Amino acid sequence: MLRETASHPITLSCSMNLSFLKNRPLPYIVLSGFVVMVFVELSLFNSSLKGKEKDFNDKLFNVITLYQDRFVRDSGMMNEWTGNQEAISLVQTRLKTDIDSLFNRNGIPLDYVFAVGKARPEANTGLMMAQKIWQGRNLFWSSDSSNNAGLIATKLRIAGIGPKGAENYYVKIFFPSKTSFLFRELLPLIIISLLTLLILFVCFLALLAIIRKQNALAELKNDFVNNMTHELKTPLFTISIASKMLAEQLPVKENNKYLSYVESIQQESARLTKLVDKVLQTSALEKKQLQLEKKETDLHLAIQSAIQNLELIRIEKRATITLFLNANRHRVYADETHMESVIYSLVDNAFKYSDGPAYITITTSNKNGMIQVAVADKGIGLDVETRGLIFERFFRANTGNLHEVKGFGIGLSYVKTIIEEHSGTITVQSTIGKGTEFILQLPLYDDDN
Repeated sequence: MLRETASHPITLSCSMNLSFLKNRPLPYIVLSGFVVMVFVELSLFNSSLKGKEKDFNDKLFNVITLYQDRFVRDSGMMNEWTGNQEAISLVQTRLKTDIDSLFNRNGIPLDYVFAVGKARPEANTGLMMAQKIWQGRNLFWSSDSSNNAGLIATKLRIAGIGPKGAENYYVKIFFPSKTSFLFRELLPLIIISLLTLLILFVCFLALLAIIRKQNALAELKNDFVNNMTHELKTPLFTISIASKMLAEQLPVKENNKYLSYVESIQQESARLTKLVDKVLQTSALEKKQLQLEKKETDLHLAIQSAIQNLELIRIEKRATITLFLNANRHRVYADETHMESVIYSLVDNAFKYSDGPAYITITTSNKNGMIQVAVADKGIGLDVETRGLIFERFFRANTGNLHEVKGFGIGLSYVKTIIEEHSGTITVQSTIGKGTEFILQLPLYDDDN
């Protein structure tokens, strides 16, 4: 039986609305992910290159510093730096041999160039001026003049060479191929990074191809469904008219058996017409073609109207529907017809998935500035996997031993689409054998006080 009572609002859990993800083009999301991955790979490579360069520079400076300390303590060698030609000769022979041997032992490449310069601080300049001179452009010999700019700029040098009180010489060392050397050191990482990016790019192209194919199939399916439903409306209308005319015939009126046949035809044609209309409405919503006639709507009245339309079915199924309309604010900005269809579909769904006479409660309450509607039953319930799929179009839940459940799996898909078009949310809570509860949340009408 149908009765309306007042009670305390029941406590229901809320769920975040994630429907905005559906409005984002998937190819752009995938492309953004690919670009991010490229950026991450480049950042990692840049960090690795800088780290490798720092390690190389640290090793190089440590080796040169140790060599310089040993070299400047060699008084015999220092006394041989008595002129420019002697300095050049010593650099080309002994010093280069020492450095080559030292670099070899420490894994430093030998493709370097070097130059010789000199600086003798005047009496009034002091050490600071000498340092500036050493850093200047006073090189008088280099092993490769094409790299003089790099030799002048580099800070890698052996300084303070020569006998005390005489001209001070220094030697600068420059690695023109340091970058290529570092790249060779990082070649395994470069190959792995390029392979990773190549695989990601191929996956991206494959995913785009799959998405394009799925979109084409979806369009084909939608066009087929729309064409079929439009084609079905004409014979359904003809059957409806013919059955009405047949019901008016005297032989049919006088024969209860014939009359029952005609009534069955009328009922099934009406049910099929509603089903076709629902399919068309859902397709139109998915294509953003359905124009909703939103206006100030009393949701309590819409609920009561939907329940009234279900009264004959309720009586036939011996079901009980109890209303707990507790919301103090219940006006929404909505399409009244579709709101009634949403409640109708949820209650009809509860009829179908109840093992025996259904017991259904509809509860309204105000929560977080919104109106919340809970449609609960004590039916067969849903498992975890099914709860994640019930809002998919054409999906039908496993009904266990309920073999008489009819439908095409579009009711809940339609409900979810309509609710989201009204900026609302729908969630489901269910336990096998104990029942299911659908929870709707809709924003209130702005002027509702």
